[in-house]
Amino acid sequence: MTPARRTARACRALAFISAASAGYSATHHPYLVIPGMVAAAILLTVAATYDTEDQRQQARHAALKAAADADAQPLDPGTTDTTRSRTA
Repeated sequence: MTPARRTARACRALAFISAASAGYSATHHPYLVIPGMVAAAILLTVAATYDTEDQRQQARHAALKAAADADAQPLDPGTTDTTRSRTA
């Protein structure tokens, strides 16, 4: 799990908590729902940004892995035994 994905999950959890507290506050006065919902919207926007960053990181990792696999050279079967000296 990348740090971006972890941050996105935390933002979503905080958005849920904020929306829940906004719902509770609305039982006292309807206008008290506004700050909680605004905070939830901001947190969900931040979570979406971090999700995009996570997708970029995953794609970059996959591309680098594919490039490394393409550059890998197969070993010569005669050189896999490193315990013997070459002069013996």
